[in-house]
Amino acid sequence: MNRDTCIVGLDLGTTSIKAVAYTPAGELLASRSAVVKTETGPDGRAVQNPDDVVELAVAVLDEVAGDIARMGLRIAALGMSAAMHSLVALTHRGEPLMPAMTWMDARPAEVAQALWASEDGPRLYARTGTPIHAMAPVCKLAWLREQMPEVFAKARRFVSLKEYVWHHLFGEWVCDPAMASATGLLDVHQLRWDPGALEFAGVRADQLSRVVPADWSQPLASSSLASRLPLAEGAQAVIGGSDGVLATLASGAKEREMLLATVGTSLAVRAASQRPVTNANLRTFCYALGEGEYVLGAPSNAGGIVIDWLVQTLLSHPGQIEQLLAAAGEVPVDHLLALPYVAGERAPFWDERMSAAWVGLRLHHGPAHVVRAAVEGVLFHTRWLVEEMLDLAEGARGVMLAGRLFEQPWIAESAAALMPVPVWRQADADGAAYGAAMMAGRRAGVDLPPLAVTPGPQAQAAKRADLERRYATWRELVEKLRA
Repeated sequence: MNRDTCIVGLDLGTTSIKAVAYTPAGELLASRSAVVKTETGPDGRAVQNPDDVVELAVAVLDEVAGDIARMGLRIAALGMSAAMHSLVALTHRGEPLMPAMTWMDARPAEVAQALWASEDGPRLYARTGTPIHAMAPVCKLAWLREQMPEVFAKARRFVSLKEYVWHHLFGEWVCDPAMASATGLLDVHQLRWDPGALEFAGVRADQLSRVVPADWSQPLASSSLASRLPLAEGAQAVIGGSDGVLATLASGAKEREMLLATVGTSLAVRAASQRPVTNANLRTFCYALGEGEYVLGAPSNAGGIVIDWLVQTLLSHPGQIEQLLAAAGEVPVDHLLALPYVAGERAPFWDERMSAAWVGLRLHHGPAHVVRAAVEGVLFHTRWLVEEMLDLAEGARGVMLAGRLFEQPWIAESAAALMPVPVWRQADADGAAYGAAMMAGRRAGVDLPPLAVTPGPQAQAAKRADLERRYATWRELVEKLRA
């Protein structure tokens, strides 16, 4: 690569779509983003318009391309990342027959619960590495066949939103191993579509995209956007992987022998592995970047969506999240505890019917108290998943914390006091977009370094003891309310 070139990471997130440009040394050059509209309903639906996603992806690429051009730079490579578990049914012309079901869509809950309770469920999970849950496309397909038979019968192809965007750019239906292994339809050991999973879902392999390596590429000059991008000679687009897998790659979790705890819209604790591993008790996921490169993890719905919902919807303080988070650090801690399950829960419960609760509310409590309890609930759940993942991930000697939530000093200090292993802070960056850029960099002959980490705050003994007591009480409360 020349000095006048850069690498771009495009991340198709559930909440927003981002295009980020980096230097060959991994330094941030430009970033553009757009919010994606998600339609939700009381039946559990959480859907997006596939064409809106394409339009927004094109828009953010256009904007970041303009920034790059104004700097006198050219794009040497572009890598793609996307949220997992989305599903779109398409006609033979590639036109959507329905809105895209996102990972949050809970309508297939009964299908997932029945499958897990059967003999086939645990076996399917062991082969595919995808937890049996409403989020998994294997369950979405079975639900679609039962509840929307006309749409299912008309469908020629079933794809994720990432595949839909890639096809818009390059005219081919392909899928990388990370996205494919998050469907519940791919044998994670063989990296090919699983016959048993296909039979359960009621689809054929030719109705799915061809699985290609994570470094699969196409010339950017052949894309539908070529005329709008400042391209270096031979610039390539690399298909990359899923957001969670690429964020783990970006963290350097494998080389650093650490877990990665990321709090974004959702929450996940991940670890790198050289072999596929599943755990039927915790139902951890196991997704592949490629042969010998796997990411294990425990996903949770109890992430930033809890704080966002609480502040903007329940407390009616739109636009004041940062102020309320800061104020929450100033209020005294008392007996107020929160179960942060407003969106149901995945690990360790895998129960779409889980709900939230604030226990111990009194007249003196205000918005800051309620927010503090919610944040602690998210941290308590993170601690729980870290404990479980330490038993699964061999040799992990610490945990890296990633996400804007930890920018609040009191939250970072609480996390450091709660975790059972030393805590490190990952540099403030979009891990999925950076991981996509790392994959693209490899194609361009450049190894971008992992994101920087710094030691987390030192935990004070008194705070650790107090949080340990509150965590123990919270765990008891969770078990009682679940029962």
